[in-house]
Amino acid sequence: MPQTLAPSSAQIIEGHYQRLGTSYDDYLHYSDDFVRTLTSKMIECLQLRPDDLLVDLGGGTGMYTADILAQVPLRQPAILVEPFVEMLANVPADLPIECVPKDALAFSSEARRYDKILMKEAVHHVTDQPTLFANLHARLSAGGRFLLVHVPPELDYPLFEAALARSRTWHADPTRLAERLRAAGFAVERERLDYRHVIPKAHYFRMVEGRYMSLLSSFPDDELQAGLAEMAERYADREILEFTDRFDFITAIKS
Repeated sequence: MPQTLAPSSAQIIEGHYQRLGTSYDDYLHYSDDFVRTLTSKMIECLQLRPDDLLVDLGGGTGMYTADILAQVPLRQPAILVEPFVEMLANVPADLPIECVPKDALAFSSEARRYDKILMKEAVHHVTDQPTLFANLHARLSAGGRFLLVHVPPELDYPLFEAALARSRTWHADPTRLAERLRAAGFAVERERLDYRHVIPKAHYFRMVEGRYMSLLSSFPDDELQAGLAEMAERYADREILEFTDRFDFITAIKS
């Protein structure tokens, strides 16, 4: 019998974002307070000013760019780089955002100049991080900043055990990222932000079933359903789930 090949990581990621485009904000927004907490920290780490040209690399639907623009009146349109048109279709059309349908590595090789770069929860999808970091260092203006925001490999989410275990190799190691940024010529600063979620269990289970994280898209249907059954047993006595989201904020600064 012919064998069915398992999908590659690239195929998993592509399918994940193509499928999630219309529901991304519903799953990942959590709350206005959550988004504002993150964007306020992003603005602080980037030292974002109205004259800056901002790039949101792997910016999805523009959720974070939109909230940044609500706080900092940039004089030039923000550049939102996203390879999946399904995500770009949901960027608010009434905001000063230039949408660029490219992947991060391809965009970084273009002869552009910018002042500040945000990359939230996308760097672990880049297979050639040293080249990306070197390209961005070359394109940034003097004193420019490149901010990586991502969840660390060790999660404190109410997920099934196989997903928590896989996260340890799925997400980027912050120490390794810092080393690669320094090798590209950046000075590096590291901080962490913790946010406490309080979410109805039924809603969070729907998020997991909808594979709201790319990590969850790496599980076939039967394994995901088994994971949901494991979660249902573990949290049978709860209607509300509380957990801490931890984010690494790694700021790379070009001298």
